[in-house]
Amino acid sequence: MCRLFVVFILIFETFYSCKEEAGDPNPYSDVLSSTPLSRIENYVGLESPDWASRIFNLDNYALDYVNELNRVDGFAESPSPAKDLNTFKSTLIDALNSQTGPVASLLKNKLLRIYVCENLGGSAVSGIVRKDGKSVGGFVILDANTLNRNADDWISYKENSTFQKGNIKIRIRIEEEKQNTKANALRYIVLHEFGHILSETEKIGPSFFSSKRSFANFEFYKEVWKSEKVSYLDDSTFTIRPQIRFYSESLSLEDNWEKIYPILSKTPFPTLYSAANADDFFADSFVSYVHVILEKKPWELEILKNDKPIFRMGNGIEKDTLTIQRKMIEKILFL
Repeated sequence: MCRLFVVFILIFETFYSCKEEAGDPNPYSDVLSSTPLSRIENYVGLESPDWASRIFNLDNYALDYVNELNRVDGFAESPSPAKDLNTFKSTLIDALNSQTGPVASLLKNKLLRIYVCENLGGSAVSGIVRKDGKSVGGFVILDANTLNRNADDWISYKENSTFQKGNIKIRIRIEEEKQNTKANALRYIVLHEFGHILSETEKIGPSFFSSKRSFANFEFYKEVWKSEKVSYLDDSTFTIRPQIRFYSESLSLEDNWEKIYPILSKTPFPTLYSAANADDFFADSFVSYVHVILEKKPWELEILKNDKPIFRMGNGIEKDTLTIQRKMIEKILFL
């Protein structure tokens, strides 16, 4: 092979690599960079171990942040402060205090504030806090109305929010009967949102602050995600995945469940929510790991037709195809 041709290949590969690393435009970058909530100066008293000092009702900064996120995501909702903050706060504190071991330590170190609101446009959103240009933790905003359900009802509501109402529906069980409480619903959703914070602080994926994001060189997403919203499975194994959108009631479950759940069970996605986008792939893998593997709690999905089961599956976090992902989560928790 002539030297000129080798040089050409090297130039081409370098150009292609840079193009890959440039990634897709990140519509959230400006929102995160501009909000005062991302600045460590907005937080005081973080040395206190008391969760009550970190839970706030929606303020103007948090309102502006959610409105900007909803604008980007195409949601029309605009949140308002919670009417009964104290009752919700008490349940939330119970949920946070029930966490033990390495998860509890991570939460205390990196979950700097929780805001409570109504009419969020979903169950919760999260954000990142930076100090001297380094991501050190984050915050979560919770919808008190959406989360005013016990654990099984909440996660079943979330799963069904993708689909039009009809004779077929989904039921998910994530707690034993005595543990099926509102506090455990909050425990689960806070862990999912905390997963987004960990993905940033532990550099699992591209930074939320980058104007462009590429997942190509991050081990957690290898052979699963090309970009935030495009999976390697979209053109072959899981072709309906790009149409799935939570809180939209946009798909017919009756017409599409056989194209979704039996296929989902054979993919590297542990849950349907983890297939929504690359960021939720990590966040839902994290909460699935803590819930199913670490805490040994149930996670069982049933599809019901006229209240009779026609399909069942579990959480897929223990699949062989997620070995790398489990090891990375273990490293965060135990090293």
